[in-house]
Amino acid sequence: MHIAIFGAGIAGLMSAITLRMHGHSCDVYERSRLTYDSGMGFILLPEAITCMDEMGIQLTGDCSGVPLERYVCRNSRGEVLYEEAMPARSRSIRRRELINALANAARATDVIKFSSELEDLEFDRHGYVTTAVLSSGERIMADLFVAADGAHSQARRILFPDWLVPQARVIEVVGLVRCAKTTQWTGHSLNKFHAADGGLAVGIVPVDTDHIVWFMQFDSLRFPPPYTRDASSLEWRDFVQKLAGKWAHPVDYLLAIAESRHMHLWQPIDTELIPYFHQENLVLAGDAAHPLSPFTSRGVSSAIADAVALANALPVKNEKGLLRKGLDFYSNQRHRQCAPYLRKGRELMQNFLAPVNSNSFMLPLAR
Repeated sequence: MHIAIFGAGIAGLMSAITLRMHGHSCDVYERSRLTYDSGMGFILLPEAITCMDEMGIQLTGDCSGVPLERYVCRNSRGEVLYEEAMPARSRSIRRRELINALANAARATDVIKFSSELEDLEFDRHGYVTTAVLSSGERIMADLFVAADGAHSQARRILFPDWLVPQARVIEVVGLVRCAKTTQWTGHSLNKFHAADGGLAVGIVPVDTDHIVWFMQFDSLRFPPPYTRDASSLEWRDFVQKLAGKWAHPVDYLLAIAESRHMHLWQPIDTELIPYFHQENLVLAGDAAHPLSPFTSRGVSSAIADAVALANALPVKNEKGLLRKGLDFYSNQRHRQCAPYLRKGRELMQNFLAPVNSNSFMLPLAR
């Protein structure tokens, strides 16, 4: 089959890899090269790494990231409140390096078309997509359309125009800092510092031998953020400094040297799962299908699982009956597997909003 994929993030690139391995031809359409190249980082869980190993995607050399062995929960003074082993083979990695590894495996120079944002879909009277219309005016035809276009998916809006997608109460600011001393201090640990009254935390995770990703999670009702959504503005740098600039080392140091141009605002949405992840020859994957709370640490792993499940479910040839059966199986399977992550993310968020207690020490991971 000829397949059009919208979005060159984790879900889109992994879909291109797995679908091509099953004999399908794929074109990937990505709205922005800046989004594709951006930095920051991810936590990879063991099942995601196993999937990539099976696909021949090796995280080696500059793309190896850092093995994560411990989760360390601290108060704002830096005192250790709780420690727990991370799942075996967990790893942190820069977003850029992971995207590059996937793009190479997908032979991205052949399949990715930049400045190509999905704007509309045209359906026939049976609900099949006949044409995808890009913002450039280009019209795309394919046997199957895969929407991997993120949490604010245009394809999902077209399928479910009345579906509520409210912003989550907890917002996250993420920064990338080059600091070898802090990477040595963290070792192979994910450290998270919590405010005693709850609703505010700063995490620190190494992503290579020189770089640290820090992230600040905060209750947007208790700590109203700047009006601008541009986290590279001085307003956002001043905001994070005000909230945690005097916390224990190395939080104080990292926020002091943080460069605005290396900061990113993540505004998650808190919504119910849509009823189904496909309609005829249109299928949703990754955050487009099931935007998950950052507290779950499941976004990347779920996107990879989607891609594998989708490729395994599809028939080799474009036969409507077989295609519908395969996509029904994919939708039901992934809906069932993602629903618990949604519930766990909300539980973890409620624990985060409360004053620090034993529930606050839970590993920020849906299992």
